[in-house]
Amino acid sequence: MAKATYRIEKLHGKPIVDGYDVRRLGIGADPNRSRFRGDAMFPTLVGIPDWVPAADRAHPQARYYLYFASHHGTSIHMAWSKRVDSPDWTIFNAGRLDDPRFPGRGVFDLRLGDAETIDAVDGVVLTGHVSSPEVIVDDENQHFIMIVHGKSNASQRSFVATSKYGLNFNRVGGEPGRGLKRLIFADRNYLRVFQYRGAWYGFGQRGYFLRPADPAHPWDLPPGWHPHNPLWVCAETSPIEKDLIAAGLAGDHLPNGGLGMRHGAVRVMEDGETLEAFYSRKWEVPEYIVRSTVNLSAGNWQTWQTSYPPEDIIRAEEDWEGEVVHDSYLFKSDGALYLFYSCREEDAIAVAKLNEGLGWIK
Repeated sequence: MAKATYRIEKLHGKPIVDGYDVRRLGIGADPNRSRFRGDAMFPTLVGIPDWVPAADRAHPQARYYLYFASHHGTSIHMAWSKRVDSPDWTIFNAGRLDDPRFPGRGVFDLRLGDAETIDAVDGVVLTGHVSSPEVIVDDENQHFIMIVHGKSNASQRSFVATSKYGLNFNRVGGEPGRGLKRLIFADRNYLRVFQYRGAWYGFGQRGYFLRPADPAHPWDLPPGWHPHNPLWVCAETSPIEKDLIAAGLAGDHLPNGGLGMRHGAVRVMEDGETLEAFYSRKWEVPEYIVRSTVNLSAGNWQTWQTSYPPEDIIRAEEDWEGEVVHDSYLFKSDGALYLFYSCREEDAIAVAKLNEGLGWIK
């Protein structure tokens, strides 16, 4: 038997964001798309910093922003709430165009021009869809940073945008000096980022670690750097993918080149040296969220290893969750740790409280 790290307490007995509401507001993915799937996935939560005036928030009483997306949509959504553990979240900007500060839908929209495209950088055109937002509050520069992945004429890539108050990351109709940056951020998708010993790192598609090519310039082009070269570089191997291959859950015998690890979440634990990674394994039936850890002090970032086998964390057990859960995000507030996750085939977002150090598992 092994000790369970967390006892899971699912909150509210329902999702906090529902894809039905996204579609009702008219801001979901086009239902005629052949690969239409899910309108509430890849949650990312930030606490609104004190330097954001009440008048410049989604609502004067808003304290938390929950960013999310449709799997194959063309906009990034956001819902706000007064409390991190609230059952009630209000979706922001349904594209009613009643406030010129927020054009289009949500906080970032490809459909602001004549076509669903944005010339990202020197002929690399972002088109078709954007998804998987990762949002960071930059207190030093007092703005919000958002990483998104999207389809482009140079295959799928990750891009980065900024917003003064977290409500408008558009280049068109956006804030002066903000919006989508004219560079390719990374050639990996589904990124989560974290800081270790003052430096930035990423964790992305297939469990690969990344870091800025120039640690002094994690969000902007270093002097002499060509904007077509990814700003963040990727490790040569993935420790998680090695484990997935051993378990028969990745490899060339599977569709999509054996893409085994779905969207993950990471957090540097209180000891400052251990990273915990939450993720689901795509070809597992049914799919559920597991947890591995990484000793960040063991070797350099290219050689970091994940613990194996992973620990079971959360499975779909309620009718409202559907059959699978994935797309997780970790957020700690006032000493309590919360796990936001998608369920019902990426068409709803729920939240659970993680209570530490309780119980044993077989």
